[in-house]
Amino acid sequence: MTQTQKTQIRIMRMQGMGYHVIAKELCLKENQVQLFCKTHGLAGDSDLVRLNYPVWCKQNNRCPICGTKIDQPQTGRKKKFCSGRCRTRYCREQKQY
Repeated sequence: MTQTQKTQIRIMRMQGMGYHVIAKELCLKENQVQLFCKTHGLAGDSDLVRLNYPVWCKQNNRCPICGTKIDQPQTGRKKKFCSGRCRTRYCREQKQY
């Protein structure tokens, strides 16, 4: 599974699509999609996933935008995003009406 497929799975899952539809769109096996979703906090009912995903990211030190693991510094303020690109994307999404 490529990185672009992983991001597409995350986007499609947040839009409320099921495992079967996602697998068909990305030419993957349904079990692959289901396993990826389970390991990245995207499993279960799609409405609940949308609500619980930010909480899951915070508990597991993951970026809320791309879902990658964040390396936290030993001292100082904790990071919320993995990179400046994700922080900018988050801010732009919040400004949209």
